[in-house]
Amino acid sequence: MKTNVIIYITIFLASVSLMIFGVVTGCSPHVAGSDSSNNMDKIYTVRQSDLVIGTLLRGTANAKEKHKLFAEASFKNILTWIQEENTRVKKGDVVIKFETQNLLDDIDTRNLKIESQEKTLQIEKEEKRILLSENQSVLRAAADAVVAAEEDYARYYRYDGKKLKEGLEEAVESNAKALKQLEVECQKMAYEISNTIYDDEDAKETALAKVDALEDGVKKKERVCEDSDYQLRIFKKYTFPNALTDKKNKLEQTRLDHEKIKIRTASKVIQKDNEIQRLENELANAREDLERIESYLPMMEVEAPVDGIMLYGNVDERRNRITIELGMECGRKRVLATIPEMDNLVIDFELPEQFHHRVKKDAKVILTPDSMPTLKLSGHVSEIAVVPVNQIHWDSSSPKIYNSVITLDEQNENFVSGMNVEVNVIEKVLKNAVNIPVEAVFEEDGDYFVYLKTGSGAKKRSVELGKSTDRYVHIIKGLKAGEDVYLYSPYE
Repeated sequence: MKTNVIIYITIFLASVSLMIFGVVTGCSPHVAGSDSSNNMDKIYTVRQSDLVIGTLLRGTANAKEKHKLFAEASFKNILTWIQEENTRVKKGDVVIKFETQNLLDDIDTRNLKIESQEKTLQIEKEEKRILLSENQSVLRAAADAVVAAEEDYARYYRYDGKKLKEGLEEAVESNAKALKQLEVECQKMAYEISNTIYDDEDAKETALAKVDALEDGVKKKERVCEDSDYQLRIFKKYTFPNALTDKKNKLEQTRLDHEKIKIRTASKVIQKDNEIQRLENELANAREDLERIESYLPMMEVEAPVDGIMLYGNVDERRNRITIELGMECGRKRVLATIPEMDNLVIDFELPEQFHHRVKKDAKVILTPDSMPTLKLSGHVSEIAVVPVNQIHWDSSSPKIYNSVITLDEQNENFVSGMNVEVNVIEKVLKNAVNIPVEAVFEEDGDYFVYLKTGSGAKKRSVELGKSTDRYVHIIKGLKAGEDVYLYSPYE
């Protein structure tokens, strides 16, 4: 008795399960009269509803904006810590850290170098100040030498040379007068002697001796006159011009020395200025480098720019994804992680070349995630590439596709980046169209028909087909809503 109850309960539960299956699938169970087996027939109730005619494609949800995280510092970036992958992060959270000790040591070294450069520059400026003071002293002495030479030249030309000449001329004139006077005295005495009769020979001898003495004096004075004339001629012809030339040469030499000193002192100042300028440039460059290196300190920690999920590497790279290891050296701009904006997703899909004429920009789209088949999202085609590319970029014989993008009309919190979706690009919506699954339609000699379920069994009926999708076909004539058709050939 107990066994029979269990059997009845099992049969009842099976019947209920079959009824639920029929409600869910739109099919009602039926056993064909000609089939003695217990297999359930698949029946579909013809419906009249809006039929969406479109093109079915495949796509992948992707963040429209993906924030790439990388080392920004032009330095030896050693990775010391990184947030775990697939972790949800908040804007401003520190997600990556780099080693800072080498950077701090470099900053200390540069500060010491700058201090040394500042001291060297200060010394050079002090040396310049001393040099300018020395130059002023040397230039003043050279200028004084020029003034002294000019005064000496002018004094000799206007006074000393003239005075010497006048002295020589006076000596010539004085000697000439003295000579004239001696000659007159000598002539007078000779005349007196010649006109005097001397009784005493001694007296005559004495007078003649005086004449001889006067004649000797005349001769001596003549020699003196000749010598003074000679000295005057020599002074006019040689001494005065030579002395004037020497003084003029000395003046020119002092002027030349003055110019040389001006050039030499100016050159020293220029050299010192160049050295100071070089040191100032080096110091400015060192300070600029220090500022640049110090600016790297905040870069040793990378913050999340938005709320999102932490993903390692560059998610846009299909190949050569980076392997994250602590202690690894990270080059500047090398992407370590990506945080996609989950609240702004788009659908990337490949439009086959043969469908390009059927899919246009701004076409409406219905999206169905593979993991959530009951979720329907609407959107539109926002981008279609102008030029097709090979689906396999390295294989020129692979099919041509147009890389395209769909923009969602409204974001859904359950829809996340990376989900695979079915893309139904809507070409047309047939309002109140009678439609059945495509597997319910059969063809024979070019005519289309269905197997209609009737009270007496399956009945073959011709139908006229309209547009179809991959799953449903529009029945223009031959069926009406509510009728049941087989989804297989009941006679096979």
